[in-house]
This record gives sequence, C-alpha cells and structure tokens, in this order.
Amino acid sequence: MTIARRSFATTRALQRLHPGLLRDVLATSPAFVKEHKLALPSDPRPKDLDYEAIRAAIMSGDLPDDLDSVLSYASILGTTEGWERIRKEAEVQGIKIPFSPDGLTHADLAMKVWLDTRTKHPDLLEQSYARARVHSKSSYTYYPPVKDVRSLYKKPTDAALRGLRSDLNKYFEKDLMVGKGTNVLMFEYDKEVWFLIRYPEHLERKEVYEEDGTPKTVEFKPREYDAVVYNRVFGDIRMNTRRKQVHTKYRILFGHALLGSENVFAVHKKLITLEPLKGRCLSIFNTDDIDGLSEIAPVDVCFHGIREPNKEVTWQADKDTSLLDHNPHAPLLLPDDTDTVHYVVFRYRMKDKTKFHTLRVQQGNTMNYERDGDSVILEEWLRKRGFVRDMLVKKAK
Repeated sequence: MTIARRSFATTRALQRLHPGLLRDVLATSPAFVKEHKLALPSDPRPKDLDYEAIRAAIMSGDLPDDLDSVLSYASILGTTEGWERIRKEAEVQGIKIPFSPDGLTHADLAMKVWLDTRTKHPDLLEQSYARARVHSKSSYTYYPPVKDVRSLYKKPTDAALRGLRSDLNKYFEKDLMVGKGTNVLMFEYDKEVWFLIRYPEHLERKEVYEEDGTPKTVEFKPREYDAVVYNRVFGDIRMNTRRKQVHTKYRILFGHALLGSENVFAVHKKLITLEPLKGRCLSIFNTDDIDGLSEIAPVDVCFHGIREPNKEVTWQADKDTSLLDHNPHAPLLLPDDTDTVHYVVFRYRMKDKTKFHTLRVQQGNTMNYERDGDSVILEEWLRKRGFVRDMLVKKAK
C-alpha cells in the first residue's frame, strides 16, 4: 500500500471527499467491502457513512490495487494543477469527460473521472500524473545502438506492453524482492518513445495520529518511477533510475519490445563529448532552431592544452555575464592548442522565463539536467550541437 494509506489515515481526510463518489469507488470492490463489513447506502449523505470503519479498512493492509490507485491519485491530483493534467491527458487520448465539474472538489473530480473511464481507460489517472512526471526526470544515462536497426522499430502493441509489464513485475518481485505492482506506461512523440516504469520500493514505516491524538505507525511501500526513452532519430536509448542493477535489464527488455532484439544497446563511456567547444564553435550558441530555448552560453570551462597536458586551466565568467562576452579568442571559444575539455557549465534561459539556470556537462555517458522539466529542450540542443555523439554516423563512415 502506498499513498492512499498516508493520505487517508484520518477520518477527517475521508470526510473531505464527496460521500456518493466515495461510496461508488468503494463499491467497485465488493469482496473488500464484504470482508470489512462496510455499509454503503445508496446516495449517502456524510452522516450515513461510517468513516471510521472505512478508514480502518483502508489502513488494514489489504486494499485492492484498484482502490489503492484511485484513492492515491485522488490525493495526488486533487489540486487545480492535477485537474488540468487530467483534462490535458484526456484530450491527448481523445477521451471525453462526460460530466460537469460543478459542485465537485478536485479530489472528487479525479474519482469521478476514474469511475466513468475505468472500463476502457483504467490507467488514465496514472497517465495524467506520469506524463508530467516523466519529463521531470533530470539525470540520464545514454546507451548507443551497436548497429543501425532503426528500421526494425515497431510501436509496441498492447500485448507487447503486457508482456513487458509481466517480465518487469517478475523481475522486481523475484530478483529485487520489492514486491508486486509494477506498471509500464508508454508515451509516443514525433521523435521519441517515452516509458515510465512504476514499481514498489522497500517497506517504510511512518507515524500518524488518530483523531483523538493517539500515535499510530503505518506501514507502506512508496512508489518509485524510472524513465526509459528511445530516440527514433539517433537510435539510442537513455534511462533514469536510481537502481544501477536495472540498467542491463532495461536495455535487454526494451530492446526486445522496441526492436525485436535483446542485444541492441551497448555501454559506451564516451557518448557525451565536449569536442564541439574546440575550434570555430561560436555558432553553436545560436538557439533559433531550438523551440523553447531563448539563449545559452558557457560561464565556466575547464581544459588543458597540448603543450601542458598536466596543467588544467579553468575560466569562469563574472556574475551575470558569460565567456562569450569580451571573448579574446573569437571566432574560437578556447585557445587553438586546446587538447581536452574536462567540463563546461552553461547558463541558459527558456523563452517563457526571465530567470537563468545552469547546466554542467562532462564527458562520459551520463547527463545531469539540474533543472527539472528543462531536459527535453536542452537535450535537443545538445544533440544538434554534437555534445551527444551520433554513433550511427560514425559507424557508417
């Protein structure tokens, strides 16, 4: 059990929900209702529901997955922003929300959407949350293809996704021993296919309080999310996960699901390069071709020259300036005898923002996007400017 047990650990929290919608949600699990002897009168008023009995049932530890999911997302998406996410996701999927939101709170709306769409679209609430969550991932490890197999790409069918969920569910339950509950959500875009993998983390215990002030310990398993992204243009895959041991598993399973082969993606420690900063490079800082990015420029760089390989040189711009200002090496950024660039820090600003943020890049196969939500736009700039190597071009030469 996860967020539902933390969010509805008190009767007061349950009383904030529309009684009729709460009754209808609980009624979708008749075996659970019967086991806990919950009275669910039709068209109930608040005084008609035994909130303490409902609270005890939710906290019992045997809450069905469907109930756990809808109550969790009623809490997570029970805000103005959450309702907008639901509406936008429904619009993207062509799902009509067939009711007026008048008289309902945001948490009520989430429950009502689930009740009305659960037969044909049981994952709509999770997808509403996940689409924003997947773009908030800020650190990615890249794996290039071992050969050009882009032509083999086929959008995974529903059956393939079910097989992927089953394989990952077994892996997280049997190999990593964190339990059941894995799900895989797919989001397809023009150039990329994004996957969000949800799985349970290890058991946690937190103290909550009863209505009378008595402390009580609640046990639950938090939800964790990983992201896997396949780029159809460059043919590589990147992933965000805190668990190092799952990288190989993801490379195998997603390679099979997307391209019909388990041995597609390789480990390459130099996929990310800083070579574009050498030579006549000032044009790479033009952002006219990058939607959403207003400007980007280096503010901190570390390098060494050919003649002095053991002497690292670090340049840092003054506050509110960049290394492009008063650059004595133009049209170069660095001295023409630069051998290796060790790292660079860029200062950038999005078109809809006034504030600047920074991005640090170093050679390897991992990119850390320090500002959540900016990774998609920054990654496009980095790819187009050659900081993320196109390994297929190299293989074709």
